[in-house]
Amino acid sequence: MSADPVKVSTTTMLPTIPRGHTNKDFRVLLRVEAPPMADLKGHVPIDVVAVLDVSGSMGDPAMASSDFEKNKPPSRLDVLKEAMKFIIRKLDDGDRLSIVAFNDRPVKEYSTGLLNISGNGRRIAEKKVDWLEARGGTALMPALEEAIRVLDCRPGDSRNSVGFILLLTDGDDTSGFRWSRDVINGAVGKYPVHTFGLGAAHSSEALLHIAQESRGTYSFVDDENMDKIAGALAVCIGGVKTVAAVDTRVSVRVAELSGARIERIDSCGYESRVACGGASGEVVVGVLYAGEVKSFIIHLHLPAASVSSLECGYCDAATTCDHHCPRRRHEQRLLDVGYSYRRAPDASAISIVGRGVFVQRPEEEVLLLSTSSMVLQHIVRFELLEIVAGFVESEIITLEKKTTTTTTEQLQRKWEEVRRAWQVLGVVELDGMEKEVDAMVASLRRGLAYVRSWVSSHQMQRATAMGSPEKVAAGLMTPAMVSMVEEARRLPPPTAAKKKAGCDDDVQDMIGQRLELWSKVRREVPLMYEASAEEEEQQQQVTAVFREASLEAIDRAMHRDVYLAVVHASNRKRCDGHRDPVTGK
Repeated sequence: MSADPVKVSTTTMLPTIPRGHTNKDFRVLLRVEAPPMADLKGHVPIDVVAVLDVSGSMGDPAMASSDFEKNKPPSRLDVLKEAMKFIIRKLDDGDRLSIVAFNDRPVKEYSTGLLNISGNGRRIAEKKVDWLEARGGTALMPALEEAIRVLDCRPGDSRNSVGFILLLTDGDDTSGFRWSRDVINGAVGKYPVHTFGLGAAHSSEALLHIAQESRGTYSFVDDENMDKIAGALAVCIGGVKTVAAVDTRVSVRVAELSGARIERIDSCGYESRVACGGASGEVVVGVLYAGEVKSFIIHLHLPAASVSSLECGYCDAATTCDHHCPRRRHEQRLLDVGYSYRRAPDASAISIVGRGVFVQRPEEEVLLLSTSSMVLQHIVRFELLEIVAGFVESEIITLEKKTTTTTTEQLQRKWEEVRRAWQVLGVVELDGMEKEVDAMVASLRRGLAYVRSWVSSHQMQRATAMGSPEKVAAGLMTPAMVSMVEEARRLPPPTAAKKKAGCDDDVQDMIGQRLELWSKVRREVPLMYEASAEEEEQQQQVTAVFREASLEAIDRAMHRDVYLAVVHASNRKRCDGHRDPVTGK
């Protein structure tokens, strides 16, 4: 275990293997641990693009009208607005947010570029959310492409932020677009896309595939919990706000004299590779949130040990040990482990060399094999994940609308086979996994959303909302996620949107946006007139004159533009019920 803020540790399935034995599937648990929030030095800024569905179905009631005796029930869009404003308030001043509203196309009048949350950006974003309206169909891909364009077009000096995309939709794609993994991978491979399905009508298949191909997560909120969209977002944003490391990679290399070979690496939803005929391997973890732990299983082919490959645990093997030490406890080095990461996208890479992976290779037979229960727990969970993911992809994919008792029995039967095989060892506690399987079987009567969200959560080893914020894998929740969900739970109940604000608010928003634009111009234009050190004094004076003239011209243009915006808004048709403060009309 390294003392560095990001830690990597290994545990072998068996601590001891007789020297003459061959093990064709010797497993090593590899764990990557991010530091807790308290140990982070500063906040890594994030750029979040929120892709929001404003199709006609988002105007449907979020809850039954019987829950509201007098008032009109809030729509799904009303609840989404309140959830987004909660997220906007929780972003830090160094963060940025872009809103991409979409129905059958990206809706530009409801969308924004990247807004700096500090200053006026937070208020502009909240106002933009307030003005969202539901109409039209649903086309996911153009909206995703627009979100990626927003992140791709960031200036080079602003790419020290980590980019994320949040996609929220309540419906299936109505554009006729043909979904496939190849198309999705080509479109969304650059940035993690965290997808959220709202209600029963969304396409869990498309949202899961988008999440998988982008290394994001898939969450959903069922019809009974539509008022808890903020809580579902809180599970995600509680992690996104606490980036502890980026570009995290773990490399393993077989020890030179061990004769071992890496057969494969179980890395769940993370990219991994084995190279050089099994001599080396790598796991690409990418972004780590504060307090997260990622676990992977390395499968080795381990032959009988030669004397020359052993090191003595008590002696200095290079000088004194003749490999006939009376204590007969000789270690074999199996793997060398190293890893690297960055604390921020623009920071230098930190590379760490680990101690390595060892196993005892005594001459005598071992009568009782002491198996690591922690490694076994992970092995069984990985096998369960493989069963469920394969089950979803191949066996019941065609029964999305019509799940039968037979299909649920197939899932239970496969799990029972795994459970019996491992409980023979008598050291694996499987009650927790048994309950998870029961919950999945019960959910299949209503479709595949719950199972797919469970798969997403365990593939990425990151919490997702599986129907509601209360249905999460508790072991994957970080302290920051728990705290954020608690804050969301204390929000007042959502209500139907009130009548839109008057023209004064509209004018104020317009002025705010124009002032922000002119401020950006005023910062950047003077850089065009920076005099170089090599220029003569006269040329430097001329450059300074041009710079001052440009600033003065910008100030005049800014004042004139804001004045015209006010006049234009004031001369428009008055909003309903809004009176002129002078005439009273």
